[in-house]
Amino acid sequence: MLSHLNSKLEELELKKKGMQPKIDEINLKRDEEIQTINKKYDHMIYELNYEIQKVEDSIHNEMIQTFIDITSKELDFKRSTTLYSVSDDLKELKEKIARFESFPEELVNKLHKVINGDPIENIIYELDDIKKKYLRK
Repeated sequence: MLSHLNSKLEELELKKKGMQPKIDEINLKRDEEIQTINKKYDHMIYELNYEIQKVEDSIHNEMIQTFIDITSKELDFKRSTTLYSVSDDLKELKEKIARFESFPEELVNKLHKVINGDPIENIIYELDDIKKKYLRK
């Protein structure tokens, strides 16, 4: 009885060993197919993310350009009047851009300082650096 059971166990082991190459082959094929599918979907996800990134970059650049335009306009306004006070456009810009998480806090702080009395020239002299640092290509 024990010898019969031993022979059955040995037979089972032999079948397992005989099946292992087939199992390995199936696992290899499965991994290759999964990799192919992943490449296909990764490419699709990349394309969608790329489109989103382009829109984000465009909005970001538009916000930076608006910052540049309004601060430049503010300097012109300051030069054209003898009694200069910060324009409503500059105050409104500061309020609106502060709401955008993606807008650089450094620039919000610069506007805040101008509104509180610092000269607008402090920003104007840095416009080229601001463009280089914050405009996305």
